Amino acid sequence: MPIDALSKITGTAKSVQQVLANSRFGLDFYQREYDWGSMQVAELLDDLTTRFRDDFDDSHERSNVASYRPYFLGPIVTSQQENIRYLVDGQQRLTTLTLLLIHLYRCLEDTLDQATLHPLIHSTQYGKTSFNIAVDEREKCMSAILDGTDFDPEGQPDSVRNIWNRYQEIVERFPEELESDPLPFFSDWLLNRVILVEITAPDQDMALEIFETMNDRGLRLSNTDMLKSFLLARSGDESTIERLNSLWRNRITELTDAEKNADAEFVKAWLRGDYAESIRERKSKASPGDFDIIGTAFHKWVRDNTDKLGLNKSADFERFVDHEFARLSSRYLSLIDATHNYTCGLESVYHLRCTGFTLQLPLILSAITSDDDEATFHAKANLVAKALDIYLVRRMVNYRNFGYSSVVYTMFNLMKTIRDRSVDELPQLLIDWLATEEEGIEGLKHLRLTQRNGSHIRYLLARITSWIEIETNQTDNFCEYMHRFPDPFEVEHIWANHFKRHLDEFSSETEFQEYRNRVGDLVLLPKSFNASYSDSPYDKKVRLYIKHNILVRSLHPDAYENDPSFRKLIDDHSLAFRPYPKRFSDGESVEFPKEAILERQDLYLSVAQIIWDPGILEPATESPE
Repeated sequence: MPIDALSKITGTAKSVQQVLANSRFGLDFYQREYDWGSMQVAELLDDLTTRFRDDFDDSHERSNVASYRPYFLGPIVTSQQENIRYLVDGQQRLTTLTLLLIHLYRCLEDTLDQATLHPLIHSTQYGKTSFNIAVDEREKCMSAILDGTDFDPEGQPDSVRNIWNRYQEIVERFPEELESDPLPFFSDWLLNRVILVEITAPDQDMALEIFETMNDRGLRLSNTDMLKSFLLARSGDESTIERLNSLWRNRITELTDAEKNADAEFVKAWLRGDYAESIRERKSKASPGDFDIIGTAFHKWVRDNTDKLGLNKSADFERFVDHEFARLSSRYLSLIDATHNYTCGLESVYHLRCTGFTLQLPLILSAITSDDDEATFHAKANLVAKALDIYLVRRMVNYRNFGYSSVVYTMFNLMKTIRDRSVDELPQLLIDWLATEEEGIEGLKHLRLTQRNGSHIRYLLARITSWIEIETNQTDNFCEYMHRFPDPFEVEHIWANHFKRHLDEFSSETEFQEYRNRVGDLVLLPKSFNASYSDSPYDKKVRLYIKHNILVRSLHPDAYENDPSFRKLIDDHSLAFRPYPKRFSDGESVEFPKEAILERQDLYLSVAQIIWDPGILEPATESPE
């Protein structure tokens, strides 16, 4: 590379505001896919909000934010071509940041802070207005997100669907406690104390070379690579090192083939679950604990904590790799598979993955040991997942957030409580833990659909419908209800959005909408049906409901005529299922009054109390002969 070209490469530390304000980035065709998943977005959001809350204090003035610790978000690589500034590396982070900024923009409506945020999202240059990361296929989706209007992501390119879905997750996962008085402080911190290093190249070729060099695995060791080097170098003679290296390499390949970054995620989950004894305190300037350091630099933590790990001589290091690493990573692979595939005996692991909860696997690993056999492993994993499911559903129905930053301290303490416990000890420990929660499943009695909890409502309805199917010897369609293709299921309002049809029951549209969004007025239906009939009156809809899942079908009288298993379920559990109306007459106009919504809401609660009863954690007792 010529010396004069080198002089044109610059690297500058910039705040988010400096990077994005009135800027416009172009993306070449190879960079246009936004492919971050739920986990990457959740981790970024949790990292940002946790770092902010470590320094924030209610007594602070906004000027105090200037002294908060900066958060380094990494490098981005850009190049200038004619009048366009191209983003060569970093579009995943900047796109996600833009989605977060839009959420802040909408939360800070009608404030001066909103005006500050707008040019970081959307700007005008040379008479043309567009988003600062300018990709034509994203324009309609991004505009709908910014304006708060409807947008149908189905049938759109993967990148557009990802953007839409990740934004919904940001809205749901953003800590509620930050959305009031602390929000302007957080906005100031995000704009001014979150730092990127912009590496600017004079042309596209040089920018690509920089990008490829920065991402060449042969030139940069990961935390996992450095941990392996440390452990293997102390594990014995050359033949032992060679054998362990082969074991490690093969297992890391299996992990990364199963899921992106699964090697590092496994090590973090393993060390946190089995060994972390401390976590950063909830106060300003607090020092990081084991849990925090493992999350960012686990290779250094292991090096500094060999005594805690029992690593004193070469045989200890060999055992650590040959026994603990090998066996627990194998269990982790099984758990990854169970999060992606509905696995008999590990259904609750799959259920939890559908909630977006990110701390499930470290908690399960904390309970199991490297000596547990297959049956014990399955039993422990199922118990922990079921308990976590009960905990999360209780938070869902009480409008409580369960993002990482909101529950990490609770999960850390639970981790220590269940660590290495026997399968006989676990049930009571988990039941006792759940008993400490102030709020129970009864919150479902008043649950409504809001802008924040759509995915939670979908999950609850899917679980309730799936449970009825299982209990009546039908096919369990939970996976179908949660997956979005080929004909995705949607939350359907039994009532169409027509206030004028209910003037005899409501004096205001506000009251009508409150009832319409109650969970008792909601079911799951395929999108194709919902689009065709969602505007229809109840008497037309209910005649078609008989063709759909059992929870929907139960609104129609025919659902009770030829289904003895369903009637037995009702009798066995004293469930208040009934059709609306009780029977049809030719040409009869039928209604679904507001009292029916309240009845269905109570019914859903009754089913939920069975599904998420902590008593399911107790060992089954054998019937006397």
